Amino acid sequence: MSDRTPAYDVGIAGAGQLAQMTVLAAWPLGIRVAVLGQPGEPATPMAAGVIEGDWKDPDALLRIGREVGVLTLENEFVDAEFLMAVEDAGTPVRPHPARMRVVQDKALQKQRLADEGLPVAPFAVPDSADDLEAIGNDLGWPLMLKSRHLGYDGYGNALCANLDEARAAYPVLAERGGGVLVEQFVYFERELAVMVARRHGGGDAVYPVVETRQHDHVLRELLCPAPIGPAVAEEAKRVARAAADAAGGAGVTGVEMFHTADNRILINELAPRPHNSGHHTIEACVTSQFENHLRGILGLSLGSTALIAPGASLVNLLGDRDGPSAPDISGAASVAGAHVHLYGKADVRVRRKMGHVTALGASPQDALDTARLAAGIVRL
Repeated sequence: MSDRTPAYDVGIAGAGQLAQMTVLAAWPLGIRVAVLGQPGEPATPMAAGVIEGDWKDPDALLRIGREVGVLTLENEFVDAEFLMAVEDAGTPVRPHPARMRVVQDKALQKQRLADEGLPVAPFAVPDSADDLEAIGNDLGWPLMLKSRHLGYDGYGNALCANLDEARAAYPVLAERGGGVLVEQFVYFERELAVMVARRHGGGDAVYPVVETRQHDHVLRELLCPAPIGPAVAEEAKRVARAAADAAGGAGVTGVEMFHTADNRILINELAPRPHNSGHHTIEACVTSQFENHLRGILGLSLGSTALIAPGASLVNLLGDRDGPSAPDISGAASVAGAHVHLYGKADVRVRRKMGHVTALGASPQDALDTARLAAGIVRL
């Protein structure tokens, strides 16, 4: 390790909305955060420091690494080899690059979970499109094909009803993400998510289970706690904790899961960072996912994850057009109990996450009604 004195306590490789909310959580704790990004990105106006550059650039990552005590990530796509170079230069990266190599490759991630005995849908990793017929005969149709790298919010996924559709999708997905993962399609009752915070040096904290509701592969709204029985909730938390342990590293991990009609829990994917399914924790929990991510990577004691109200909900604010942003929250501001978060993005795009609304209530549905009301009158 270097004996240098860093200018900032924490650096974030990225400057989008996740970095923005992490920076906002850092200020009350006296934690100085620098972000790697460009002027005009959501996190840059409020960060203690801005290192201009791109997280895809290894030299830019080394530059921010020289300025910070710990480097963390806003997304799981940062090249693990670039991150290892930052580690080798003397700055710890959390989660560790060796862990990132596994998590950012969906095939390796799925195999790690399976090797740990954790519940996942049957899967296969084809060497070429020639393997798809045999895989389909083994797993059955339909199949979910996923790019091994760079997939998110449905980008890089293809649901294929038959061999012809799979053969058509395969080259596109393989080119995008350096190979393809094939999974048996899961017929689920609902999608769940659990945020798990892990502390550098040991210890973890698990957030209440949420139900996530997707449309066109993008999170639209969530309910917390999820409308499931206590036994299922405890099993989901147990699986999430074990999955985060298998991934390793410090900070927050988002664990996305399926809940089936016969009450099974199957892991879908992991995200080794704060996650959209945890944004409600800013208002809904004693300690937000963003604060606990900072606490975890710095080796501080983790805060309570308890809910402060019987129910909470979140509705994402998604772009419905392409063009410059012209936000107006005047109508939503009149909705009692609604908390509007706009990310400050200059341009709107269809399906782009522009912000979210959180609400608390006497029940999750009560909170959802409030959040929907406010979200419906926000202008982007």
